[in-house]
Amino acid sequence: ADLVILALGVRPDTTLAKTAGLFAVVGAFHFALRRKFLLISMDEAEAERQGVRVRLWDFLFYGSFGLVVTLAVPIAGVLLVFSYLIVPAVSAMLFSERLGVRLAIGWSMGAFTSAIGVYLSYLWDLPTGATIVTTLGAGLLLLSGVRQLTRRAA
Repeated sequence: ADLVILALGVRPDTTLAKTAGLFAVVGAFHFALRRKFLLISMDEAEAERQGVRVRLWDFLFYGSFGLVVTLAVPIAGVLLVFSYLIVPAVSAMLFSERLGVRLAIGWSMGAFTSAIGVYLSYLWDLPTGATIVTTLGAGLLLLSGVRQLTRRAA
């Protein structure tokens, strides 16, 4: 990851600002190309039928995704980055099949558990990253329990 930062010519004192700028560019890239990315992810056969070059679009998606992960891990740590990637998405999948609803659930769950983690870290003088990872895990367990209870009631 340090090699990527050095290759981009980022000085240590500007790493966070430049990384945030790069994340914004990648976010805009994904937003602008979201229809193609969603098509190849949700219905690859239809994408191929429409003449979409699936391998190229996969490369663009995973290349930009890999760049973001590579730059985020030295800043936040591997456990925190991968917890943010996995836990909110799995939590959302417990409750909905619809993409928009999943996004709302995942973002809400991630934001809420992050706020709790930061608060508990401050309150008990704990490492912030590890506390957020723990609250994400606890949130997933709690939501899994809620899902089990709602299944039994239905």
